[in-house]
Parts: sequence; structure tokens; C-alpha cells
Amino acid sequence: MNLTVTPTQTKRKRGGQKSNRNARKHGFYSGILSPAETCQLWNITNLEGVDPEIAFIRVKLQSSLQYDPDNRRVFREASRLLVKCYSVNYRLDRTDRNYLKTVIENLLEIASIRHSASLHGSQI
Repeated sequence: MNLTVTPTQTKRKRGGQKSNRNARKHGFYSGILSPAETCQLWNITNLEGVDPEIAFIRVKLQSSLQYDPDNRRVFREASRLLVKCYSVNYRLDRTDRNYLKTVIENLLEIASIRHSASLHGSQI
């Protein structure tokens, strides 16, 4: 007689799992802008004369810094999108694209560190 118990394994269902963060209502990957973010987008576009795509990335980055300042994936994605946009508009070669991406990632990293420091009350 076999008395060993085999543990039951629950099979994962298709799609997003219960604890994932894909359905967040804020952050870089959400498709929704709050009324304040929409106003900010229009101000950047109309008053500063910034391209709407660049303004959108800027608003989403600011939101991401506010809600999830340690999310490095957001910085990589934002820098990739910015480099892609500038590469098309200014016909950048590979060297210039790589340099621009490095500069943008470094600036975003500094912004993240400063934002985190301001949340924790220290100054950098």
C-alpha cells in the first residue's frame, strides 16, 4: 500500500496572473492620463513647443518617477523611445544613437536618485 501523498499543483491559467502589476492605472505603461497629466501635456506641447510624442514621454516619466522611482525598466524604455524619435527626425547614425541613449539613461538615473532622496528627506 502506497501512503505517499503527491502534492497537487495548480496549473497556471493563460494571461495575467493574480499578483502581476499589468493593470496598474498609473506609470509609464498605462495608456490613461489623469486630468492633471493631460493639462501638463497640453502645456508642454503648446507653451513650450515640444513635439507631442516627446511631451507624452516626459509626462509619463514624471508620473513613473512619482509612483515607482526605482523602476529601471521604465528608464530603458523611455530612453529607447526618445532615441527612436530623435533618430527618425534627425537621421542619427548608430554612434550618435548609442551616445544619446547613454546620456538619456544617465540623466534619468540621476533624476531617479534625486527624487528618491527627496522622498527620504536627504539632499544630494
